[in-house]
Amino acid sequence: MAKYLSRSISVQGLDMNERILFPDIEQTLVGYLTTQLAAVSDTATVVTRVPDPRPTRMVRVVRNDRKARVDVEDREGRRSAQLILDRSRVVLECTDDAGAAATLAALVRSILSAAAPGYLGTVWCDQVEDAGMENDTDPATAAPRYTLVADLIVRGTVLA
Repeated sequence: MAKYLSRSISVQGLDMNERILFPDIEQTLVGYLTTQLAAVSDTATVVTRVPDPRPTRMVRVVRNDRKARVDVEDREGRRSAQLILDRSRVVLECTDDAGAAATLAALVRSILSAAAPGYLGTVWCDQVEDAGMENDTDPATAAPRYTLVADLIVRGTVLA
């Protein structure tokens, strides 16, 4: 679901509200990563929810803005004046039943690192800040899993 933001601005003494529509970053990344992985002949399935049956090689994309950041902007609870920018924190869970989850995670990490500045499909991404990668074996299934965390700074669209 797309995110909405409304902000007040003043133009020549008149107060106005500006509505900004932000892209659904999860779906944007599903489409982008699916295309990019296919371009390098990788068979991983990119999803936001784990389907049943679970694919043997998969990347799950989840937006998680509550995951702690270590920068001043979030520590002090302030945001930039550039409200047209959305800073979404995404978690990408890479699994591969054949044991190549780390390789898949490294590939996804390289794709994301090279994505900005540029378009993720139709969404402009100013910057990708890589927050790291960790071995995160699934406790329920013991399946090999690597987790990537990244902040994407993407542009919204001003609504009329």
